[in-house]
Amino acid sequence: MWRLPDSEYAKRLEALRQKLVSEGIDALYLTSAPNIFYLTGYFMIQTERPLAVLISAKSSDVVFMGPMVEKGHVEFRSRVFTEENYYFDYPGDVEPMMMFRDTIISVAKRSGLKVIGMDNPAGASSFWGYSGSDLSALLKKEGLSIKQVKGIIEEMRIIKSSLEIELIRESGKWAARAHEILMSKIRPGAYDWEISLEASLEASREMKREMGPEYMPLTDSVPNFIGFRGQVGEYSAYPHALAAPRPIRENDVLGSGAGPDVGGYHSELERTIIVGNPPEAENRFNAMMKLREAALSVMGPGVKVKEVDEAVRRKAKELGVTDHLRHHVGHGLGIEGHEPPFLDIGYNAELKPGMIVSCEPGIYYPGNGGYRHSDTVLITANGIELLTKFPDGFEELRVSRR
Repeated sequence: MWRLPDSEYAKRLEALRQKLVSEGIDALYLTSAPNIFYLTGYFMIQTERPLAVLISAKSSDVVFMGPMVEKGHVEFRSRVFTEENYYFDYPGDVEPMMMFRDTIISVAKRSGLKVIGMDNPAGASSFWGYSGSDLSALLKKEGLSIKQVKGIIEEMRIIKSSLEIELIRESGKWAARAHEILMSKIRPGAYDWEISLEASLEASREMKREMGPEYMPLTDSVPNFIGFRGQVGEYSAYPHALAAPRPIRENDVLGSGAGPDVGGYHSELERTIIVGNPPEAENRFNAMMKLREAALSVMGPGVKVKEVDEAVRRKAKELGVTDHLRHHVGHGLGIEGHEPPFLDIGYNAELKPGMIVSCEPGIYYPGNGGYRHSDTVLITANGIELLTKFPDGFEELRVSRR
C-alpha cells in the first residue's frame, strides 16, 4: 500500500460532519493545505491565489473553490469533491472572494446552511500576498452566521489510524535505506549537497521501482530525499542550518535526515555522522545518547508529554550539558514535518496509543558540531515502537575516507 483508499477519506468526512453537528456548525470552510489533504487527498502549492474547500454537515457537498491553475489537478489528486468552482487568476477583474461568497451562498440555499465554521474568517491568508475583501463580512451581509473554528481537524489527526501507521512505517523503512546509501557516499572534499543529490537520486529510483509504477509522492516532489541541510562540521551546531559554505572535511560532525513521502505521510530519521575523529566527539555523542535514552525510557501511554522533556532536562543537568540544549525533545509526525503533540515542558497533554512523535534531544557545541539523532516513535497500548530502525552507535556512524 502506498496511499490511502478512498474509503478512509469517506470515514474522515463522516467523522468531521458528526463533530460539526455536535458544535452547531452547518458547514466548514477550510484553507489549511494539510487539513484539506487529510480530508480529501488533494494537496496544492500555496501561493497568493486564494483556495478553499467547503464541507457541508447537512449534505454530501465537498466543494472546491480556487484558481484555474488547479483545474484538472483537483480530480487527478482526489475523488471526493462533488463540485469545483474556478476563477481565472488573482487579482483578476472579479475579486476571488466574491466568487467564493456566491458559491457558498448557492450551497447554503440548496442545503439550508445557516452557520459556517471558518478556519480563516478573512477567507485567505495574507502571508503569500493576498489582499482583498473579508469573506466572513461578505457572508454575514447575506444572513449567514460565522464561527471561527480551531483545532477540530488537528484533533482528528493526532491519533493515527492503522493505515496511517503503516504508511509511516513504510516511510521509515525507506528512510533507513536512504541512510545506507548516503553513508556509502560520504567523502571529504565533496559538498554536502553533492552527496545529498547523489544519494537522493539513487534512493528515490530504488523506492519507485519497488513501490510500483503508480507510486508518486503526494505532498513532496521527490520520493526519497536525504540530506544534511548544511549541518557540516561547525555548522552542525546550528540545529536548523540550511547550507554550509565549505565541503566536508576529515574530522567533521555531520547531521543527516530523511523522511520519504509514502501516501503523503512522513517518518523522521536523523543521525549524527562522524567523519574521522573530531576532538571530544565521542564523549559528546555518548552524552546525546544518554539524553535520548532518558526520553525513550519515559515515553508510553498515559505519560504526560511534559514529563518526557523534564526527563531529558534532568539528565542534561546530571551530565553537565544543560547549556548545550537548544530545543525540546520532539514533535508529532504525519502529514506535516512538525505537528502536535509537541514534546515540550509547556505542552499540557498526555501520550496516547496511536500518536506518532519524533524523539530527538540534541546538544550543540559552537565551533565543533551538533549531536542529534531523531527516530519516529509510535505510542502503543503497552509502550512504544520505533518505526525507524538504523544503527545509532558511535562506531557504526563513523566514516573515514582519507
